[in-house]
Amino acid sequence: MATACEDFGTRKQYSVFLCRLSATDFVRLQARLYDLINLQEDEVLFIPLCGKCVFGIEAMGRHEAVDAKDVVIVT
Repeated sequence: MATACEDFGTRKQYSVFLCRLSATDFVRLQARLYDLINLQEDEVLFIPLCGKCVFGIEAMGRHEAVDAKDVVIVT
């Protein structure tokens, strides 16, 4: 699953990925993960962030710039 998420975004923590997705890529990522997860045991959360929310992200330690357009957090 991590490899699939990394194909669409950046790993921020062990199981948290920051992805900038078009509507098409969002559907593609969902379909790809659906084929990989065990629906009875696994959970994938897609958390959309608006541009205002993305600009409000605060980080401590090593920090990478975030592009605010169409960001989705995948956990």
